[in-house]
Amino acid sequence: MKTILIVEDNKQVRNEISDLLKMEDFNVIEASNGLDGFIKAVNNLPDIIISDIMMPVIDGYKMFKELKKNSMTAQIPIIFLSALSADEDIRKGMNIGAEDYLTKPVDPEDLILATESKLEKYSKFEKQYEIIKTDITNILYHEINTPLNAVIGFSDYLRTGVDELSRENIKKIADNIYDGGKRLHKLVKRYLVYSELRMNSTSISGIKKMRNCDYINTLKIINKVTDYKEFKHRKKDFEISAEPVELKIEEHLFKLLIEELIDNAVKFSSYGKKIFINAYTENGSYILKVKNQGSGLSKEEIMQINDFNQINKHTYAQNGSGIGLSIVKMITDIYGEDFEIESIPKTFFCVILSFKRFIKE
Repeated sequence: MKTILIVEDNKQVRNEISDLLKMEDFNVIEASNGLDGFIKAVNNLPDIIISDIMMPVIDGYKMFKELKKNSMTAQIPIIFLSALSADEDIRKGMNIGAEDYLTKPVDPEDLILATESKLEKYSKFEKQYEIIKTDITNILYHEINTPLNAVIGFSDYLRTGVDELSRENIKKIADNIYDGGKRLHKLVKRYLVYSELRMNSTSISGIKKMRNCDYINTLKIINKVTDYKEFKHRKKDFEISAEPVELKIEEHLFKLLIEELIDNAVKFSSYGKKIFINAYTENGSYILKVKNQGSGLSKEEIMQINDFNQINKHTYAQNGSGIGLSIVKMITDIYGEDFEIESIPKTFFCVILSFKRFIKE
């Protein structure tokens, strides 16, 4: 049962609204002024607040601002009810962050519809948040435990047996601890980026913020990433053909996108097999292709690509959860662009990205 806090100084109006909401099976809490409303909101954490504006002690606007300052109540949606119907009063209520503004005398059907609409909206946000939290928690537990166990195990072995180990064996153990630490660092970094992207991609303001950026030189970023130390052993396998296109995208996101595509190609192809990196303009679009030879997926396996799903993990025995392509897809979704995969099992795997709206003229 959802809980609704009604903040209204007029007892008759408060009782009428309370009776109406109780008939719709809501749990109702009542407050007679803004201060009382603030206290009851903090103590009861209602799912939504329906509040008058002109009230004694503190008014509805002041109560709302105080609620937003409190971390426990900041996310509670509020619907203002007021006899004030001037445009400037409505704008004031909406500008400070109210979910809705209904004028008195309020129509019972309008109030119920507005309440249910806001509750449904916030319920979706909460479910989305819980899914994200569960996914990230589960995968972090399993993925981080592997390198963490290696770090703990090898360091404990070194700590207890240091007097009996040769210099050569100490170096081998130190190398394993270092590799485990690097992998752990990479995993944590990836999941922090993933969670940030996923949170921002559910917010219009978050998407706008990422789209409000400068143009970058794509070729410069591609060349920089392919020179990374971690890809150095495959440098001779890279075949790069890229135009110096100016693209409107956050530089760190484009760099991350290239890193993940190349890392995926390196991970799922053997030494000596070619990795093709092509970037060019075609019909007003910036096309980016990263293709590796030797591996590939069936159509059924491509359909399974989603967050945290690593295809053929038992075959390739690779580190990581397969989150790389999820990050790439999320970045292209944020910019409203196309993400496509072409693949033939045991032959090739190719990711194709098309940016249509962010090329500098």
